[in-house]
Amino acid sequence: MSGGPEKDSVAVPAMVGFCGVGVAAFGFGAGYGARSYYSTAAYKELLEKFPDAPTVEAENLARSGAGRAFLAGTALAGLMGVGAVAVARMNGINSAADLGDEIKKWLPTSERLETVVMPKLEPLQRTITEHLQGAREAAGGQFQKSDLGRRMSERAQASLKEQKLEPWEKELIATLEQPAAKK
Repeated sequence: MSGGPEKDSVAVPAMVGFCGVGVAAFGFGAGYGARSYYSTAAYKELLEKFPDAPTVEAENLARSGAGRAFLAGTALAGLMGVGAVAVARMNGINSAADLGDEIKKWLPTSERLETVVMPKLEPLQRTITEHLQGAREAAGGQFQKSDLGRRMSERAQASLKEQKLEPWEKELIATLEQPAAKK
Protein backbone atom coordinates (compact mmCIF):
# COMPACT_ATOMS: atom_id res chain seq x y z
CA MET A 1 0.00 0.00 0.00
CA SER A 2 1.10 3.53 -0.56
CA GLY A 3 0.56 4.61 3.05
CA GLY A 4 -0.35 8.12 1.91
CA PRO A 5 -2.36 10.68 3.86
CA GLU A 6 -5.62 9.19 2.54
CA LYS A 7 -6.90 6.01 4.13
CA ASP A 8 -6.56 3.09 1.73
CA SER A 9 -9.86 1.32 1.18
CA VAL A 10 -10.41 -2.37 0.75
CA ALA A 11 -12.26 -1.91 -2.53
CA VAL A 12 -9.44 -2.96 -4.86
CA PRO A 13 -8.43 -6.17 -3.03
CA ALA A 14 -12.08 -7.11 -2.54
CA MET A 15 -12.85 -6.56 -6.22
CA VAL A 16 -9.79 -8.56 -7.27
CA GLY A 17 -10.90 -11.31 -4.91
CA PHE A 18 -14.42 -11.34 -6.34
CA CYS A 19 -13.05 -11.47 -9.89
CA GLY A 20 -10.65 -14.27 -8.99
CA VAL A 21 -13.42 -16.31 -7.41
CA GLY A 22 -15.59 -15.62 -10.46
CA VAL A 23 -12.96 -16.97 -12.82
CA ALA A 24 -12.48 -19.97 -10.53
CA ALA A 25 -16.25 -20.51 -10.61
CA PHE A 26 -16.20 -20.70 -14.41
CA GLY A 27 -13.40 -23.24 -14.17
CA PHE A 28 -15.28 -25.18 -11.51
CA GLY A 29 -18.42 -25.28 -13.64
CA ALA A 30 -16.55 -26.47 -16.71
CA GLY A 31 -14.48 -29.01 -14.78
CA TYR A 32 -17.40 -30.38 -12.79
CA GLY A 33 -19.52 -30.54 -15.93
CA ALA A 34 -16.84 -32.50 -17.77
CA ARG A 35 -16.33 -34.79 -14.77
CA SER A 36 -20.05 -35.42 -14.44
CA TYR A 37 -20.25 -36.26 -18.14
CA TYR A 38 -17.35 -38.71 -17.92
CA SER A 39 -19.12 -40.57 -15.12
CA THR A 40 -22.43 -40.95 -17.01
CA ALA A 41 -23.82 -43.98 -18.73
CA ALA A 42 -23.69 -42.14 -22.07
CA TYR A 43 -19.92 -41.81 -21.90
CA LYS A 44 -19.52 -45.43 -20.80
CA GLU A 45 -21.75 -46.58 -23.64
CA LEU A 46 -19.74 -44.45 -26.04
CA LEU A 47 -16.53 -46.17 -24.98
CA GLU A 48 -17.98 -49.69 -24.88
CA LYS A 49 -19.95 -49.54 -28.13
CA PHE A 50 -17.68 -47.13 -29.97
CA PRO A 51 -19.00 -47.25 -33.51
CA ASP A 52 -22.56 -47.16 -32.21
CA ALA A 53 -23.88 -43.97 -30.60
CA PRO A 54 -25.18 -44.09 -27.02
CA THR A 55 -28.89 -44.10 -26.46
CA VAL A 56 -30.77 -40.83 -26.71
CA GLU A 57 -31.88 -41.03 -23.07
CA ALA A 58 -28.27 -41.46 -21.87
CA GLU A 59 -27.10 -38.56 -24.01
CA ASN A 60 -29.86 -36.28 -22.69
CA LEU A 61 -29.13 -37.24 -19.10
CA ALA A 62 -25.39 -36.58 -19.56
CA ARG A 63 -26.02 -33.30 -21.35
CA SER A 64 -28.41 -32.05 -18.67
CA GLY A 65 -26.01 -32.92 -15.83
CA ALA A 66 -23.05 -31.26 -17.52
CA GLY A 67 -25.17 -28.27 -18.50
CA ARG A 68 -26.43 -27.83 -14.93
CA ALA A 69 -22.88 -27.87 -13.60
CA PHE A 70 -21.70 -25.31 -16.14
CA LEU A 71 -24.73 -23.10 -15.48
CA ALA A 72 -24.11 -23.29 -11.73
CA GLY A 73 -20.50 -22.16 -12.28
CA THR A 74 -21.66 -19.38 -14.58
CA ALA A 75 -24.27 -18.23 -12.05
CA LEU A 76 -21.66 -18.22 -9.30
CA ALA A 77 -19.31 -16.20 -11.52
CA GLY A 78 -22.14 -13.74 -12.21
CA LEU A 79 -22.78 -13.39 -8.49
CA MET A 80 -19.10 -12.66 -7.94
CA GLY A 81 -19.31 -9.92 -10.57
CA VAL A 82 -22.35 -8.43 -8.86
CA GLY A 83 -20.46 -8.61 -5.55
CA ALA A 84 -17.49 -6.79 -7.05
CA VAL A 85 -19.75 -4.05 -8.38
CA ALA A 86 -21.52 -3.77 -5.01
CA VAL A 87 -18.19 -3.42 -3.16
CA ALA A 88 -17.06 -0.80 -5.64
CA ARG A 89 -20.27 1.23 -5.25
CA MET A 90 -20.08 1.01 -1.44
CA ASN A 91 -16.57 2.47 -1.59
CA GLY A 92 -17.52 5.32 -3.90
CA ILE A 93 -16.21 3.86 -7.14
CA ASN A 94 -18.74 4.78 -9.81
CA SER A 95 -16.64 4.91 -12.98
CA ALA A 96 -13.53 3.49 -14.55
CA ALA A 97 -11.67 6.70 -13.67
CA ASP A 98 -12.59 6.24 -10.01
CA LEU A 99 -11.34 2.65 -10.18
CA GLY A 100 -8.09 3.83 -11.74
CA ASP A 101 -7.61 6.38 -8.96
CA GLU A 102 -8.25 3.72 -6.34
CA ILE A 103 -5.78 1.32 -7.96
CA LYS A 104 -3.15 4.10 -8.05
CA LYS A 105 -3.51 4.40 -4.28
CA TRP A 106 -2.53 0.75 -3.93
CA LEU A 107 0.42 0.83 -6.32
CA PRO A 108 3.77 2.21 -5.20
CA THR A 109 4.84 5.54 -6.69
CA SER A 110 7.81 5.76 -9.01
CA GLU A 111 9.73 7.76 -6.41
CA ARG A 112 9.19 5.02 -3.84
CA LEU A 113 10.31 2.37 -6.31
CA GLU A 114 13.45 4.36 -7.10
CA THR A 115 14.34 4.81 -3.45
CA VAL A 116 13.49 1.29 -2.28
CA VAL A 117 14.01 -1.07 -5.21
CA MET A 118 16.71 0.52 -7.37
CA PRO A 119 19.48 0.45 -4.73
CA LYS A 120 18.86 -3.27 -4.31
CA LEU A 121 18.89 -3.97 -8.06
CA GLU A 122 21.92 -1.89 -9.01
CA PRO A 123 24.65 -4.21 -7.66
CA LEU A 124 22.85 -7.22 -9.06
CA GLN A 125 22.56 -5.67 -12.51
CA ARG A 126 26.23 -4.73 -12.59
CA THR A 127 27.24 -8.24 -11.49
CA ILE A 128 25.07 -9.96 -14.08
CA THR A 129 26.35 -7.75 -16.89
CA GLU A 130 29.97 -8.33 -15.94
CA HIS A 131 29.57 -12.10 -15.80
CA LEU A 132 27.57 -12.37 -18.99
CA GLN A 133 29.90 -10.19 -21.03
CA GLY A 134 32.95 -12.21 -20.02
CA ALA A 135 31.22 -15.50 -20.73
CA ARG A 136 30.06 -14.24 -24.12
CA GLU A 137 33.53 -13.14 -25.14
CA ALA A 138 35.07 -16.41 -23.94
CA ALA A 139 32.52 -18.52 -25.82
CA GLY A 140 32.97 -16.46 -29.00
CA GLY A 141 36.74 -16.79 -28.82
CA GLN A 142 36.59 -20.55 -28.28
CA PHE A 143 34.21 -20.96 -31.20
CA GLN A 144 36.43 -18.93 -33.53
CA LYS A 145 39.44 -21.04 -32.52
CA SER A 146 37.63 -24.34 -33.02
CA ASP A 147 37.75 -26.34 -36.24
CA LEU A 148 34.04 -25.80 -36.80
CA GLY A 149 34.37 -22.04 -36.38
CA ARG A 150 37.29 -21.85 -38.79
CA ARG A 151 35.50 -24.00 -41.39
CA MET A 152 32.35 -21.92 -41.17
CA SER A 153 34.35 -18.72 -41.53
CA GLU A 154 36.22 -20.11 -44.56
CA ARG A 155 32.96 -21.24 -46.20
CA ALA A 156 31.37 -17.85 -45.59
CA GLN A 157 34.40 -16.06 -47.09
CA ALA A 158 34.37 -18.37 -50.12
CA SER A 159 30.66 -17.82 -50.74
CA LEU A 160 31.16 -14.06 -50.46
CA LYS A 161 33.90 -14.14 -53.09
CA GLU A 162 31.75 -16.20 -55.48
CA GLN A 163 28.80 -13.83 -55.35
CA LYS A 164 28.67 -10.60 -57.26
CA LEU A 165 28.12 -7.92 -54.68
CA GLU A 166 26.60 -4.52 -54.98
CA PRO A 167 28.88 -1.58 -54.12
CA TRP A 168 27.05 -0.90 -50.86
CA GLU A 169 27.46 -4.55 -49.85
CA LYS A 170 31.20 -4.38 -50.54
CA GLU A 171 31.49 -1.25 -48.38
CA LEU A 172 29.58 -2.91 -45.57
CA ILE A 173 31.78 -6.01 -45.67
CA ALA A 174 34.92 -3.88 -45.73
CA THR A 175 33.83 -1.93 -42.65
CA LEU A 176 32.91 -5.14 -40.84
CA GLU A 177 36.22 -6.80 -41.62
CA GLN A 178 38.26 -3.84 -40.36
CA PRO A 179 39.46 -4.35 -36.79
CA ALA A 180 37.44 -2.38 -34.27
CA ALA A 181 39.19 0.67 -32.85
CA LYS A 182 40.24 0.12 -29.25
CA LYS A 183 38.75 2.45 -26.68
